[in-house]
Amino acid sequence: MEIRPYRQQQDFRAVLDAQCDLYQINFPRFVCTPVFLADQAQRLRVAGRRPMENGIFVLDDEGTMAGFVWVAVRVDLQGAYGSIDQVYLKPPYRRQGYGNWLMNAADGFIKKQGLKTARLYVTRENADAVRLYQRLGYEVTRHEMERHF
Repeated sequence: MEIRPYRQQQDFRAVLDAQCDLYQINFPRFVCTPVFLADQAQRLRVAGRRPMENGIFVLDDEGTMAGFVWVAVRVDLQGAYGSIDQVYLKPPYRRQGYGNWLMNAADGFIKKQGLKTARLYVTRENADAVRLYQRLGYEVTRHEMERHF
């Protein structure tokens, strides 16, 4: 088992195939559509061509993608930061410490870019992920609220 950089030719399909599961974990009412997958495929192709702006790291289990983390360099009114956009593990690999491995790879990418801040978004329904991020030192800095009619 190892963490290695994303290889577009080898990993594209596995990362794309994980997108529906990843979103359904965080958004229980999410419906995966062909349009969503096409958009994700385009984002992934662009990210693969911009390695200084996007770090994608794969948890490789003897040639099988067990999970991945996708990090991007972003800029807002507070300056540049590392955005951990996606963290995913296939079900058999969850709750075994591999999330730490992926997050360490993300941290390494962010530090290599000279950035001092990492941000991520997680839904409160994804309790396992929330606990992982809190153990790693992430703190809640804002609340998003919504109202349903």
